Amino acid sequence: MPVRFAALLIVCCGVVSAQDKVVTLDIFAFNQEDGNAHVDDIGGGNPHINEEFFYAGVRASGRFKISNVITLRPTIGISSIEPARWIDPPDTITNPEALNTATITSASATNMTLALITDIQPDGSDWTLSPGAYFSYQPTYVSRGLDFLLSAELLQGNFIPEFSYSFRWDSVTGGNLRVAGIWGGDPGDTSRNGIDKELRNRFFHSVGLGFTQILSPEWRINASLQFTRQDGFLSEPNAQVTLYNGDTPVRFSDERLPNSRNRVQANFRVKYSPWLGWAFGMDHSAYVDDWSILNFALEPNTEGTFGHDDARWRLWYRISYQRGTRFQRDNPEQRFKFQTDDPDLGTFNTHGGGVLLWFDMPETGETEWILQVSFYGFYRSDKTWGYGGLLGSEFAW
Repeated sequence: MPVRFAALLIVCCGVVSAQDKVVTLDIFAFNQEDGNAHVDDIGGGNPHINEEFFYAGVRASGRFKISNVITLRPTIGISSIEPARWIDPPDTITNPEALNTATITSASATNMTLALITDIQPDGSDWTLSPGAYFSYQPTYVSRGLDFLLSAELLQGNFIPEFSYSFRWDSVTGGNLRVAGIWGGDPGDTSRNGIDKELRNRFFHSVGLGFTQILSPEWRINASLQFTRQDGFLSEPNAQVTLYNGDTPVRFSDERLPNSRNRVQANFRVKYSPWLGWAFGMDHSAYVDDWSILNFALEPNTEGTFGHDDARWRLWYRISYQRGTRFQRDNPEQRFKFQTDDPDLGTFNTHGGGVLLWFDMPETGETEWILQVSFYGFYRSDKTWGYGGLLGSEFAW
């Protein structure tokens, strides 16, 4: 505890004495709907899982240059998620209590996230080292992590290579985590109502390489490649798979997924700016993993002004296709070594888009600030859809 208090004190002192200060405040909300929960013609997706939820929160982040060498970038966020009710199991299910057990975990939950990144750039150097720490808590899930980024501005800033590494140690339980559980110990007595109180760990290692290349005043490209390795308990506590007799659901069985996962993701972005304040871009991404999931996405986007640089906008549209995992099957009649009914691991295509608006506001004393407003939404072919928005402001002084 003294070490953590001392670290917090150093950060606060650095923020107060910073040479340049930028603070961003955001309020955001998102609502997801599941058409399968309301219609008899279920179409795609899973008829026994309701993916509806409402998510809202606030987030504050900053950038404080405390010396010619060191810049601090802290972030704090608090949010709440309100999941929908679980769909009542069909009368033909012989063990409906399995799903009722999971119903206990569908209560609303508050999430808190803390992060701190330190940018270190020695005088006269083109290289920046950015170590960071991360912590996130909610009643059934806690995540701790370290981040590392090394970047440079070479060839007069026209070529920017990056190397990144991230580590996450996550713990998940079907009950509620107490203080000991946050640090990987006994999660506490959460066995009431049959809830599984066992604490399971997950470990994530992610390595990335990327670069940005400015080809001319009008053209810019960016590319990156990332490899992620996951180990540990990768299933969800209390998640169920529906077993069938022909087309009739008859029983729930525990979700089972491998204890390891390897994933590779590639991204490529091209941006063309024919005039000052205007740009047209195209983002591409693809990932594949050894659970046989394959995903491709394409995102055209454009940005410009409302006739003056003080008011700007950005529009984007995204289309993607995902081929689901081999561990998800249509109407399985027996248990398998690995099995899941998670709709997010299934096969679907997605259409989405949004708009982001920036407005430079009148200065208040020595403070410059920007107002940001965004709206976005998506529709998935398995009848899952959602929409959300953000209201934010950025202050610099």
